[in-house]
Amino acid sequence: MMMPDIPVDRFVPDPDPVASWKSWTEHLAPVFEAYPVPETHAGPSVGMRSYNLGSVLVGEVSAPAQRLERSARMVERQGVDHVLIQLYRSGTSTIRTDRSETRINPSDFVLYDLAQPVTISSSAVAATNILVPRGLLGARAGLVDSLHGHRFSVADDRVTQLFAAYLGDVVASCEDLTAQQAPGVAQAAASLCAAALPSPAGDVATTKRRTSLAIRAFIQDNLGVPELGPEMICARFGLSRATLYRQFAADDGVQSYIRNRRLAQAMRMLTDPAADGRPRISSVAYATGFWDEKTFSRAFRRRFGYLPRDAAAEQGAGPGQSRTSLLLGEWIQQLGW
Repeated sequence: MMMPDIPVDRFVPDPDPVASWKSWTEHLAPVFEAYPVPETHAGPSVGMRSYNLGSVLVGEVSAPAQRLERSARMVERQGVDHVLIQLYRSGTSTIRTDRSETRINPSDFVLYDLAQPVTISSSAVAATNILVPRGLLGARAGLVDSLHGHRFSVADDRVTQLFAAYLGDVVASCEDLTAQQAPGVAQAAASLCAAALPSPAGDVATTKRRTSLAIRAFIQDNLGVPELGPEMICARFGLSRATLYRQFAADDGVQSYIRNRRLAQAMRMLTDPAADGRPRISSVAYATGFWDEKTFSRAFRRRFGYLPRDAAAEQGAGPGQSRTSLLLGEWIQQLGW
């Protein structure tokens, strides 16, 4: 049997359910902390496979009943800026974020912004997954903040149905794809993903959301500009400071949002597995809009709990991580480069 061109990571359960659960928690560790519930049984039906298409990851999972948590500490430690979207084929979950609680049923999509905490309580679930760097969503990337934990259904519209069908076909075809075909397939998946994201309803809400999207896109495009701040944004969009501050009240203010976006970008630069040697701390500081290395290092340590020079080591394996969790974690860190 020929080996597939597309890199694949698989979870295969252990015959012993207790050992299988331990391996399962290790396998999920790059994305979620997993905890058992009374109905948990990591039997032979549990499995997961992920395919690395270069710019996105796709795959499918059959998970046991469990509670999953992506804590604020995990978010800060990893510093990734990706979007995980799941299409439920069976099972149900309750998704809790800082802003909402949502029930997910079969034929529902759910979106997770990996830059925000979340808790998930689920029955046994079968789902199809896609992990996309925020930047690949183009002009719709700004929707991600407010859609974290949000449900949208295959029945909503034709674009969502196309996305669901294409995603399923991609996962089913990955064993037969060539490395040369993968980039085009990944780009099409990301484009359909962006097109399928739901838009807010109502004229007033739409206008406000469009303004918010434009501001967030402007911030992302100008992270390397030290002068980026309320004054620059207000001048660009003709807003009062009070209006701007209201736009970012849920993000602890616009200054906090800018700083966190800069630090997430810095984390990706410092932990890029494809980089030729470790980048200079000062270069990363200036590239992400900090005036000097000292200010950058202080902000980085406050956010992540360690200095920039230690980022690569901190992103490495903990003592209990399995080989496959290391591989999946490495893929996640490398996306977007």
